[in-house]
Amino acid sequence: MRIGIDCDGVLRDLIPAIVEGIKATHPEHADKILEPTSWDWEQWLPFWLDAETEKYIFEDNYLDFFGPECPAIKSSLEDWPKLRAWAIENGHELILVSAQRPHCVEPTEEWLQRWGFVGFDEIHFEKNKHLVDVDVLIDDSPEKLETFEKESIKHGTAICFNQSWNREFSKNHYMNIDRLSDIMTRLHEVDTLKNPGPPNNY
Repeated sequence: MRIGIDCDGVLRDLIPAIVEGIKATHPEHADKILEPTSWDWEQWLPFWLDAETEKYIFEDNYLDFFGPECPAIKSSLEDWPKLRAWAIENGHELILVSAQRPHCVEPTEEWLQRWGFVGFDEIHFEKNKHLVDVDVLIDDSPEKLETFEKESIKHGTAICFNQSWNREFSKNHYMNIDRLSDIMTRLHEVDTLKNPGPPNNY
């Protein structure tokens, strides 16, 4: 099976890094930052317009957030060697599917090397993830997951990687995981999900 894996929010701990970066560079806003419980920046960064947030992250400080020094998600770092070994043993392919902006691609490639996320069978930097040839997609973005479920070229299964900002989506989604290694014991459910019976609560 071809298993698509997102980078930011699944491997790279981007959102907490952004929060800490804002606190360090704009201490006057530190007490206004809310817990990221939504994909909408303005919900938890109420002091900025969306355009200002985009500029701060993707223009002014993008190397801090997409370069080698951005932290990895601890559980994913721990799970990666086990996941690679399991995939090889069972004939699965691990495919990186990440919607990076063009100027963030090279820093992201350096980041993957720096943190040891190597050995992907393929790497795709693609905004339209539903166009990538994978059977399942592990992602933290509700929008990407919903589009993948509806429009993926293989009618694939979307798997939500649980985070605080996708909590509302995740609790209503029929397959979600707390860490990468969960897929090793739950991949057999994918065939069932493609031909579902009554809804289950996982």
